Amino acid sequence: MSIRQERAAQNRDELLTAAIHVFRLHGINAPLQLIIDEAKVGRATFYRNFSDRRDLVLALMQQALDRLEARARNHAQFEDGFIRLIQDHIYNIPYLTALMEYWRVIERNDPAMVSIYQHRDTILQPLIDQAIANGTCRADFSPADYSMVTSILRAALQGYTNAEQERLATRAVELLLDGIRPK
Repeated sequence: MSIRQERAAQNRDELLTAAIHVFRLHGINAPLQLIIDEAKVGRATFYRNFSDRRDLVLALMQQALDRLEARARNHAQFEDGFIRLIQDHIYNIPYLTALMEYWRVIERNDPAMVSIYQHRDTILQPLIDQAIANGTCRADFSPADYSMVTSILRAALQGYTNAEQERLATRAVELLLDGIRPK
């Protein structure tokens, strides 16, 4: 990779990191200039990487999928890998909170989103099947249910400090996995 290609890749990564930070603080409809300023790049650099907000959000969604796939692969070695994956969301709060309003930018039935959901389901299904087979997950659990779980976590975390979000996420995961019934 040439120095120019390395710098271009670095700029893209800086823009994605800045977008997560800005969207987390100001919501998904924050001015794109805030992202450009946060990344310390020029406007032209932004538009060389992303044609618009939708394109940026899709790139963030793909990045999140890549992270999910890596985590799922790592957790697949454990009998309770699916549960570990859910618990792992505690440490992925920036992505959860930053992307919680993606539907305001991209319709759920948009072909790009349909592809993302299909890929997500392909990543999750083996872990879900393993959890069902091991008795660590109810038999009717589906990737759509996983989305509901992560939506619950995202909704519970908006507007808090990082430490508060981690504490609340830990409690939310505990309640989701163990329920509210007394033991």
